[in-house]
Amino acid sequence: MLLTIAMFVAAFFVIWLMLVFLLLIHESGHLIPMQKMGIKPDKLVVGGLRLFSFKKSGIIHEIGLIPLWAFVVSKDYENSDSRQRAIVAAGGPLMSAVTGVLFFGIYFLYPNWQTLVAAQGSILLAATNIIPLPPLDGWTIAEHFLNIRGIRIDDRHRKILLGIGIGTICLITLAL
Repeated sequence: MLLTIAMFVAAFFVIWLMLVFLLLIHESGHLIPMQKMGIKPDKLVVGGLRLFSFKKSGIIHEIGLIPLWAFVVSKDYENSDSRQRAIVAAGGPLMSAVTGVLFFGIYFLYPNWQTLVAAQGSILLAATNIIPLPPLDGWTIAEHFLNIRGIRIDDRHRKILLGIGIGTICLITLAL
């Protein structure tokens, strides 16, 4: 019985660590272009129910118990133009896709379940984040192209789209 509990805790910890790792890679894909364009990130959050936080390179990093989401907080980002926001938004899925391809390459050379899960998780993270619904990265990119064409989304419609986006995320999560 004790061995079963220990194995469960170890498996939970490995899965938790992999999710945190993949989300940190994804968020670093947002941080890199953000910093290159002079947009100051204030905080990086991975998951809910904060376990611990630390400050690195002037950025507060919060790691939570439930690593199902992640985001970067920046006052400068909200004041940036839509082109800059779209570039920053595209950085996360791009980083996840590149990481997934690299993990698949490693898996091809040295097959093990951890590398396969990391590869699949990275690709899944990239694919779901390009869905053009808020709060996903794809929405920020789509909104930029709508703005270029003179189409503005008012607050009421943005809330409706946010509800649809959160519902979509919930359905994807339940399907997994």
